[in-house]
Amino acid sequence: MRAPWEAYAAMRDKAGPLWKEPETGVVFVLDYALAEEVMRSHTRFSSFADRAAMRKGGLPQEVLEIKAQGWPLALTMVQNDAPSHDDYRKLVGPFFLPRRLRTMEPFVTARIGELLDAIDAKGGKSDFFPDFAVPLPVSVIGEYLGMRHLGDDTVKRWSDAFADEIGFLTSDERAIAIAKLTLECHKAMVALCDERRGGAGEDIITSLASATKPDGEPLANSELLSILTQLMVAGNETTTATLGFALLRLARDPALFERLRSEPDRIAPFLEEVLRLDSPIQGQFRKAVGDQQLGGHTITDGTMLHVRFAAANRDERIWGEGAGELQLDRKPPKPHMAFGNGIHFCVGAALSRLEMRLALAEILSRYRAVRLACAEEDLPFRTNFHQRGMTSLPLEFER
Repeated sequence: MRAPWEAYAAMRDKAGPLWKEPETGVVFVLDYALAEEVMRSHTRFSSFADRAAMRKGGLPQEVLEIKAQGWPLALTMVQNDAPSHDDYRKLVGPFFLPRRLRTMEPFVTARIGELLDAIDAKGGKSDFFPDFAVPLPVSVIGEYLGMRHLGDDTVKRWSDAFADEIGFLTSDERAIAIAKLTLECHKAMVALCDERRGGAGEDIITSLASATKPDGEPLANSELLSILTQLMVAGNETTTATLGFALLRLARDPALFERLRSEPDRIAPFLEEVLRLDSPIQGQFRKAVGDQQLGGHTITDGTMLHVRFAAANRDERIWGEGAGELQLDRKPPKPHMAFGNGIHFCVGAALSRLEMRLALAEILSRYRAVRLACAEEDLPFRTNFHQRGMTSLPLEFER
């Protein structure tokens, strides 16, 4: 998705803020007010979506056979609604409180230094994704979960599989590969939970394996797997994509690079604007519970909606005529939706922001300039319904 906002504008021009996809009947929610209404009305619009059933042509038989060897799906956070959603969220939330994140800051800072030192050793020439934007958050979430010893490449391979599965646009061959990787990941996670249950470690796997629910029962394997895979994927995908978009904007605009170098207090607002404008997570599904009124239209029971955060984040009724431009010196009129909204706001947003803020601060202090080392129109983008991001970003850093 190179410039999806152009498609969203065309959809709004044709049908207004609610656009119905003719083949699937999915209703796209394209403005901020209606997106916020849907995301905050979880009793009217459920977060449960059977994504496998929505894949065009269904799942290959081999995928179903592989899945049967694993554990059934448990609804915990992303695809679950209150009140049980809130119980799971309370188990996970403490991992991302400021006092806990401070314990990770030395690791994040050291990892940033290691990765940039490796770029310097190559004379400042870098493909920013494999050199920095991918390994930083993958290593951080691997460390935080307590599975980095399995290898950053392994964690990334598993994370990509889960991300591709919810992106819909996969071949049958890739769907089979995803099923195999999912089973491999789940077996490894269950083994780690069994090994660490009752242990004294402070990693997330040890903590969750030893945790109990409000009824006093421990988490079942299916619940542990649901939570851990969500944290693994969410713990790196948004950070990776946003770091790439941030560096692309800095490479395009030397004056912006110099301003942020001289005004480091503007780094955090800059990152929030990158999140708003580039929206690595394009949106989330919701399902109407009973017939619902939305924006003057009747949404019939069972209708699937896709709340398109990326469209809402550029709504001119909120951000004005310059909604598609960087607004670094203006107080945000509304919170952007890059991390979601309502009870499903991304639980790990603070960790992502910490990593990105520390990374940009070090890049801006270490280098005098950064330049794009290819034509911008040649930059490759992922093919994914939910996620937007580049896969390569050739840069040249100048010290």
